[in-house]
Amino acid sequence: MTQSMVDVVIIGGGPAGLYAAFYAGLRDLTVTVLEAQDELGGKINFYPEKFVWDVGALPATRGIDVRTNLIQQAQTFNANFYTSSKAVEITKEKNIFYVEDEHGRIHPGRTVLFAIGGGIISPKKLTVPIDTAVQNHVYYAFPDYHLLKNTHIIVSGGGDGAVDYANECLKFTDTVTIIYRGEKLKAHEASITFFKNNGGKIILSSDIRAIHKSPTQRMELILDNHTTLTGDHLLVQHGHNRDSSFLDKLALEFNKEQDFYLACDEPTITNIPGCFAAGDIQFSKGKVYLLAGAFQEAALSINQIKRYLDPESYEHGMVSSHNEKFDDLNQALINE
Repeated sequence: MTQSMVDVVIIGGGPAGLYAAFYAGLRDLTVTVLEAQDELGGKINFYPEKFVWDVGALPATRGIDVRTNLIQQAQTFNANFYTSSKAVEITKEKNIFYVEDEHGRIHPGRTVLFAIGGGIISPKKLTVPIDTAVQNHVYYAFPDYHLLKNTHIIVSGGGDGAVDYANECLKFTDTVTIIYRGEKLKAHEASITFFKNNGGKIILSSDIRAIHKSPTQRMELILDNHTTLTGDHLLVQHGHNRDSSFLDKLALEFNKEQDFYLACDEPTITNIPGCFAAGDIQFSKGKVYLLAGAFQEAALSINQIKRYLDPESYEHGMVSSHNEKFDDLNQALINE
């Protein structure tokens, strides 16, 4: 099934893709956003309770709130959003791009913006038996901190991500245990020292074989050394699977950096006319590897797309404080 033609098909619904969808509406461009995961937000979904500090004028804000605000902002100008819709192919005919998703839908666009980060990321999950009664208390991203208060939290994993999660848990409870199959944690020594000094417990050379409902606490972990460990919540940080094969399968021959990132001689403009890139997937001289940098690239890419489609257009959008597009929205906020 072929969908409606738009000015730009954005592949990726993370921070760069979401802000690009908003800014494209500001510049009178029609938009379709394709996100492979079942939720928008990109990597922010992996740290919902951590604080984001690196966005100008935004005070320390939880990741989940940044995500919520980004999605709300992206929906301002009625872009088309498709989640669980991995892009699998792109063809070009007569200066029109046809992006096919995994469901066989064809999304035509006059341009394409790649905002796919480092590829499709999904957490590595446990493959051991888990009782149905406790499945909702096994997490692969940091849960709502309200659930963790005054409970025993077990963190499985030995890398920086696991220890970082464990240290975050210490803000909400005094009982945190790291369990790791190796003989030594692989995380940064300073993080490990902080965890130990603040009462964290570590169990090494142990692997989880099964998770059962516990008669005394919420869950009981059966370990490979025939011991058990009881707790209330299990946070699993065993790393992530990264699917970065999408670009390799395309017939479009992009210039790349490190054989993956889209190399742009001028920021966000790839070597394929009509194809642009923003966020982690984009590489150019002087790139800023911050969330704030992704927003800047998103806006820049949309300005360049606007000029690509209409060379006579102004090179950037009008600032929001004077833009009539926000008059009704501003009035609604005043009325509230």
